[in-house]
Amino acid sequence: MTFKKFDPPTFDGEDVDPWVIEMWIDSIETLFENLYTLERDKANLAVHYLKQSAKVWWKGDKRDRSLSLPPMAGEEFRGLLFSAYFPDSEKRKLQKRFRKLRQGGRSVRQYKRKFSRLVHCVSDVVRDDKDKADCFVRGLRPDLYNPVLMLKLQTFVEVLDRALWIEQGEASLRERREAYHKEKGKGRPTSEHDGQSSSQQTSVSSRSRSRAPGTYHIQSSVRCAVCGGPHFPQQCEQREGKCFKCGLPGHMRDECSQGDSRALTLTTAYSSPGQPAGVPPAVWSGEQPLRTMQPEGSRRAPSGHG
Repeated sequence: MTFKKFDPPTFDGEDVDPWVIEMWIDSIETLFENLYTLERDKANLAVHYLKQSAKVWWKGDKRDRSLSLPPMAGEEFRGLLFSAYFPDSEKRKLQKRFRKLRQGGRSVRQYKRKFSRLVHCVSDVVRDDKDKADCFVRGLRPDLYNPVLMLKLQTFVEVLDRALWIEQGEASLRERREAYHKEKGKGRPTSEHDGQSSSQQTSVSSRSRSRAPGTYHIQSSVRCAVCGGPHFPQQCEQREGKCFKCGLPGHMRDECSQGDSRALTLTTAYSSPGQPAGVPPAVWSGEQPLRTMQPEGSRRAPSGHG
């Protein structure tokens, strides 16, 4: 009654996973130790917690057992149970799985859980705690393997602790990096570039490209340097024989005797709004004037003097 009071776990034999068998045996034996159960009584107590197919197996094995044999001890019962549900062929498979076990996409804790289960089922694959630690390190991902290996740790607990610590540091760094990129993305302009439509952007871009460096931007409100009319000087009907300095016919600018006063008055009269006083009434864009030139038709031939 004392053993039953602790509600021991049952084993139904339906799940033949070696881990399940190991866990059941360990739980039962832990109770035996805590209750100071005698070795000769262990098997008799344990069989009461076999259910379903496991109970059928036990009845068959008991029937085949010779009546001349002494009552089964706990160690013998354990051997029979493992022979039935965890044979040597299955153990060899687990040993191969253990040697090939790698962390892969698992977290360190998930990898440790899988690692510990296999070690528990095939404990003879590791010699001691140092060997267990080395096996665990060999299965770590490269980003964890190298820093842990460099520490040259001696125990499994130390290896596990360092691997968890490094993994946590990498996760924290990754979170900060993602937060930075997310915050940086919020400051980027929208697809309309701060409210401008794509057509507006194209128009602005086209205008920027059309105004190449070193060229003059000519507005539609041009002024003739000869008469002040809204046309270019070469289109002016009055360009023949006009002085660019005073605007009078009969002589050229270099021969003009009118001084600057008439030129200033004429220039000011024909200047466009914003045009600086004293600047010849050239084509004015509001930005910079075109350089005025004497019409070709009014130029004299060279006098021949050197």
